[in-house]
Amino acid sequence: MKIEADFFEDLYLKAKLSFNECILNPDNDYLKDEIDIQIDEIILVEDFIRFQFFKCNIDKFVIEVKLQLISQDNRLIGRYLYYEDEKNTPLDDSLIFE
Repeated sequence: MKIEADFFEDLYLKAKLSFNECILNPDNDYLKDEIDIQIDEIILVEDFIRFQFFKCNIDKFVIEVKLQLISQDNRLIGRYLYYEDEKNTPLDDSLIFE
């Protein structure tokens, strides 16, 4: 497996787009009540990308992308995790407020 710099940029972009879809989804309107700032004012900061391999098989893995959620006054208010598999298929996401 060879990884280019664009690969990481693409993953962070996918995670940010997934976060935006999450907060704009009408089913998730309750999220606005869980924090003390406007949800659309959250600043997304790239934190890390992690690969998790299964056993000794390098052809099967999950990629975890973590974004920190920062307020306008520079407070950490939570984190967003985006997961996809080796085929670039989104698997799951998780939004956690502090």
